[in-house]
Amino acid sequence: MTRFSTAKVLLGLITTAAISAGTLAETRWLSDELWVNLRASASDGAQVLQTIGSGTRMETLSDTAENGYLNVRTEQGTEGWIPRRYTQTNPTAALRLANVEAERDQLQQQLTELEERHRQLLANRGDVSGELEILREENERLATELNEITAISGDAIALDDRNKELTENNARLKNDLDLAQSQLSEIRESNDSSMLLAGGALIFVGLVLGVVLPRIRAKRRDSWA
Repeated sequence: MTRFSTAKVLLGLITTAAISAGTLAETRWLSDELWVNLRASASDGAQVLQTIGSGTRMETLSDTAENGYLNVRTEQGTEGWIPRRYTQTNPTAALRLANVEAERDQLQQQLTELEERHRQLLANRGDVSGELEILREENERLATELNEITAISGDAIALDDRNKELTENNARLKNDLDLAQSQLSEIRESNDSSMLLAGGALIFVGLVLGVVLPRIRAKRRDSWA
């Protein structure tokens, strides 16, 4: 009986150590819509070091499985204890939504700049105009989906699926923007080359006229004489 009890104690210690080792240096975020006290020790009655809100990023230093507390360190360097149930291993829905919106705004700015450069080109560059129209439609669809995500931001599973899809769409939109930018550069280079050829032709014609016309006039004077 004594051996059996000792084995149970050892097994419990090994399990606790394994859980603690697996969570060391693990990054966690405070769950949505919460304000939680960061305490000096793993106890509800311990001194409150700081009150932190939703979306606070923390590094796990140790995990006390017995009373459900985590030893964490905030990005500002404050170390303390917080109930494990208030944390999660992924950023909050609000943070993920903010990241997607920031990326959307950046792509919108790039699209606006591209449209401005496009307006300065000749009206007969239909290919680039078609590319810009596609990008504009993609951006409008992205804005619509972001509005839908905002309405369901409380549903973390649905938000995660939307976030993955938007990330893929944003990557494809970036590629389209790069392609359109390359085409604009080729068009500018083509226009510059055409202007150089036209200028060279005018210079050549001027030289020919400068040589031929005096000879013709000289022949006419000789014939009159």
